[in-house]
Amino acid sequence: MIQMVVTDLDGTLLRNGKYISDYTISVLSECQKKGIKIAFATARSSQASFEFLEQFTPDVFIGYGGALVIVGEKVIHRFDISSTVSSQIIKECLAAPEVLSILAINESIALTNCLDETKSKYGSHYRYDDFLHPNDNKYLKISVNATSPDIVEKIAAHYPMCDMLRYTGEDLYRFANKDAIKWNAVKVMAKYYNFDTDSFVAFGDDVNDTEMVKNCGIGIAVENAIDKVKAVAGHICASNEEDGVAKWLEEHLL
Repeated sequence: MIQMVVTDLDGTLLRNGKYISDYTISVLSECQKKGIKIAFATARSSQASFEFLEQFTPDVFIGYGGALVIVGEKVIHRFDISSTVSSQIIKECLAAPEVLSILAINESIALTNCLDETKSKYGSHYRYDDFLHPNDNKYLKISVNATSPDIVEKIAAHYPMCDMLRYTGEDLYRFANKDAIKWNAVKVMAKYYNFDTDSFVAFGDDVNDTEMVKNCGIGIAVENAIDKVKAVAGHICASNEEDGVAKWLEEHLL
């Protein structure tokens, strides 16, 4: 019996135009009516997911690549970067000319030292900060745009307590608590509900979806997923542009 559907957003549930289709919303709603809980698991922040959460209200929101787990309006777990480590990473990035911009975010604040470009690409919720003044912020993720992967990897090597991920097809790199992965967040959610993850269906397309697709009871890659996700998935569904998640759910759960 399926108790939970966990789905990534970008490239998985969202169409390429960055919206959830009416058809997908109707299918997710029908799943909820049958008592199946819905979880969004995304690299996006809660701020950058707001419009989708307005379109459809999931039972659980896993954001920031797995760093934050929210059930309803209650934060049940955070995997953050300590204020000390956050400050040190940002200081090193500021000193590296190859790092073009820094974005630091948690559920309360979103800061960047490259406001115009960031607002147009990542959202208007960011405000400017030169990061030159010390603070005690604990961030859920720190992202950097950089011209050289080598310099980002060199910085990352100084912080074994963090994980560094390069987003597919971008010069964008994310630092996060090493435990802040979607699969760990899914396990936190399962414990909260007293569910077995074998009763979960997980959908994904990119590298940060791999573990949850591999380890949930039913793991499904959308047709447009990278090969690494397809290799661990038990099933392949239609692409995000074809509402593959909704079609699979309608066929197999409804």
